[in-house]
Amino acid sequence: MRHALAAAALTLALTAPAAHAQVSGLDLNRFDGTWFEIARSPNDVQKDCRRARIDFTATNRTDRYGLTVTCTRQADGRDEILRATARIDAENPAKFRFTLRGALSFGGLAGQNYWVYAHAPDYSWAILALPNKSDWWIWHRSQSPSAAVRSQTLARARQLGLDTSRVVTTGG
Repeated sequence: MRHALAAAALTLALTAPAAHAQVSGLDLNRFDGTWFEIARSPNDVQKDCRRARIDFTATNRTDRYGLTVTCTRQADGRDEILRATARIDAENPAKFRFTLRGALSFGGLAGQNYWVYAHAPDYSWAILALPNKSDWWIWHRSQSPSAAVRSQTLARARQLGLDTSRVVTTGG
């Protein structure tokens, strides 16, 4: 019986439809520019990052954007800069594949998919997550949005099914 239940659960997991990015028709011209991470899920890569600035800029290719992430470290206040390329999904521009540039890129193999699950109508904030929603980020145009805005965007993240029980508040 236990094996049958496990097999049924595995079959359901393998045949369940993939989660879809919640945003359609993302206007990349309004999405590009400077963002500040104001909240995120805990993750090993950013565990020492107390503030992150993201510069999302168009390149000379319609399906590529440049990404520069400046992380201010908690331990010593130094800035660490990572550069990546965002390849935009041809069918849904709310889906990106970020690939690190330089020595850390491992020939383009070091990459991760990110989806925009929600954004403000005026593009003042955006919620991004991995496709399986295990890691997520809230970006804002201001480094120090109000407590009400932080609360509203976290509530929206919860509505999207993101685990906000251990939120890491950054920025400000």
